[in-house]
Amino acid sequence: MNLVETVLSAQTSEPEWFRHNGSFTDIEVLDGTPVKYSLYQVGDTDTFALKVKATVFQDEKVTPSLRAHLEQVLGLTDDLELFYHKFANQSEPLSSTFQKLRGLRLMRGTNLYESLICSILSQNNSVKLWNRTARLMMRHYGRRVTFPDGSVSFLFPTAEVLASLNPRTLRSKTSMGYRAKPVVEVSRMIANGKLDLKSLVKETYDKAIDSLLELPGVGPKVADCFLLYGACRLEAAPVDVWIHRIVSRLYFGSKRVSRPKTAEFLRERFREWAGYAQLYLFDYARRVNSAI
Repeated sequence: MNLVETVLSAQTSEPEWFRHNGSFTDIEVLDGTPVKYSLYQVGDTDTFALKVKATVFQDEKVTPSLRAHLEQVLGLTDDLELFYHKFANQSEPLSSTFQKLRGLRLMRGTNLYESLICSILSQNNSVKLWNRTARLMMRHYGRRVTFPDGSVSFLFPTAEVLASLNPRTLRSKTSMGYRAKPVVEVSRMIANGKLDLKSLVKETYDKAIDSLLELPGVGPKVADCFLLYGACRLEAAPVDVWIHRIVSRLYFGSKRVSRPKTAEFLRERFREWAGYAQLYLFDYARRVNSAI
């Protein structure tokens, strides 16, 4: 586990956790109760422990739920050694990322609706800007929570709340631009029962993608982002400018390849590890070898 690299990978379908020195803080509703937790890593990448401090109301017993939540959101049950071993061949370009990115895990979302909305916000947007937009939306339309330690946080707004808004109002409050209209439209589909995300993500990959592409504001990259980081469909491989560039260079000799072809290539080559391959190639291109 490399907690810092994982949280700061810019690969997530929910707002990034807040960083303070070497620890990270997030808010999650567990068993109907808002919980604020902070965690940091001790030990090294191979022998590690996560130290967690939770702020809760009254005497709520959240340890089992929080543990399960962190195991899911941080991908702690993913067999990274198997991933490394399976693609360790020196003729496999992906293997060149393993040493520098060892311990990088794939973060999952825990709320399908939140993940879909954030995936829409990320379209043609920087990580910094879409996170700013999401936080503004939470501040204006999310439930305000004051914790026992006096800190104040805002939960992600519900589909019902965003469905009731005029897109112009949402746009003016959050600076999300043209994305406001599809955010409201998708929220209305969920609020009135026309869109069932739980059922959608249980479909085959191809059927799920086809259904997602029918939604307003959802293109191939957004659909794959939602499936991978929101629904943990590890066969999904979102392709943005970084992935398009690094895959073209490492696997096609810098030959110009379309984005759909790039995504198809990743799925066929890495199968159930396509999402992890995308994660490692993305981080390698963006952080380790940004000159690409």
